[in-house]
Amino acid sequence: MASGIVVGASVAGLLTARVLSDHLDDVVVLERERLTDSPRPRGHVPQGRHLHLLLIAGLNRLTEWFPGIDDELERLGAVRIDGSRAWVYQAGGYRAQGDWGPSALSLTRPLLEQVLRRRIALLDNVTLEDGVLASGLDLTDGRVTGVVVDGVSRPADLVVDCSGRSSRIAHQLEESGVLVPPVSRVSIDCAYTSGFLPRSRDDFEGTFVVCGTSPPTSFRAGAVMPVEGERWMVTLAGVHGDPPGTSEDEVLAFARSLLSPAVAQLLERAGPLSDVAAYRFPFSQRRHYEKVERLVPGLLTLGDAACSFNPIYGQGMSCAALQAAALDTTVREVGAHSPDLPRLFHRRAATIIDAPWSIAVGADFLHPDTVGPKAKGTDAVNRYVLRVVRGTHTSVRLAKSFNLVLNLVEPTASLLRPSVVGRVVAASVPGPHRAAPVGHPRVAPPGE
Repeated sequence: MASGIVVGASVAGLLTARVLSDHLDDVVVLERERLTDSPRPRGHVPQGRHLHLLLIAGLNRLTEWFPGIDDELERLGAVRIDGSRAWVYQAGGYRAQGDWGPSALSLTRPLLEQVLRRRIALLDNVTLEDGVLASGLDLTDGRVTGVVVDGVSRPADLVVDCSGRSSRIAHQLEESGVLVPPVSRVSIDCAYTSGFLPRSRDDFEGTFVVCGTSPPTSFRAGAVMPVEGERWMVTLAGVHGDPPGTSEDEVLAFARSLLSPAVAQLLERAGPLSDVAAYRFPFSQRRHYEKVERLVPGLLTLGDAACSFNPIYGQGMSCAALQAAALDTTVREVGAHSPDLPRLFHRRAATIIDAPWSIAVGADFLHPDTVGPKAKGTDAVNRYVLRVVRGTHTSVRLAKSFNLVLNLVEPTASLLRPSVVGRVVAASVPGPHRAAPVGHPRVAPPGE
């Protein structure tokens, strides 16, 4: 009877459990926190109180594993968003509105986790145990054979660490010298402030607002997204010692400093924020298991425990879903007991991680204070991506190409296709073919 243990009931952990349920007779998820059947943020997941998106790639995987989950989330208040009435300001202008591809899903992370836990509970061969701390691993003859909980060994044929960037398991293995992967850390010191506003249909002429960074003019960002409970979720972000603050005056002043006025105007209309939360993200971190010559049989690492990057692009959950899909493929090929499983999986996972890492971490180097290992060609890539972004101001087709990359549907290399490069060049040439600049969205004044 083949068994598996997943450490951590994060989104990554729950998706991993779903995948393993197709291959193992028994799967146990161990979660250190006490869980309730409610959409409440978990104490050890501070980022759960801030803006999250279920991008197209992640949503596609979830609907494969949990048929109808998209409709269920919508019934609970999640909102589909697309490019038809979107206001995304970046690099001096708004992205052209129109067909950007399939819809993403805007919701709070606690709601998604609640629904995933409910779906996992319906699987006969998966058990979720909460209030359980996995303190270490059992190793026999160089192979992981289980997890230690309260001094007692819990045997398993396969253990998957989904316990986050501060993983106890990873630290234990590194300190003992058993598994010491190269680690990349890129400092960004990103500070977030988030909260909620009541939402009504006539607040403004659009479905959501994102004001991204516009280097070198502004490195501040903000977003207003629709979430369940007829609310707007507002997130503000600054980097390298530029926190948005948490008081009403600080939040409003920061929002007014953004290059798009819409975020501040929505705050003025419906504010102040409720349930204000702050979060500090000091650095992106990646453990390069794909570069380790001899991995430990019986052990895999997935999600933030392997890689956590600047969350400003909202790609973390979808990246974890794609890693879980890679796990599914690899186990089908070689089996859960194979000593080759860790090597083959982590190589596949690395190619998945490369895309969001290059997008998020590569862009962090636009700020002069960012420190860390910088991939060769990063500056050239950033210069080209900036031209792409400017091209999206007037080209809907270019906006779609860029959006599919950001949603992890298309590889970043797709932006170098001749058709895309041609649109980038054409968009930069002045002429009557270019659309007139779009003004800022109109936000209804307070009381209107």
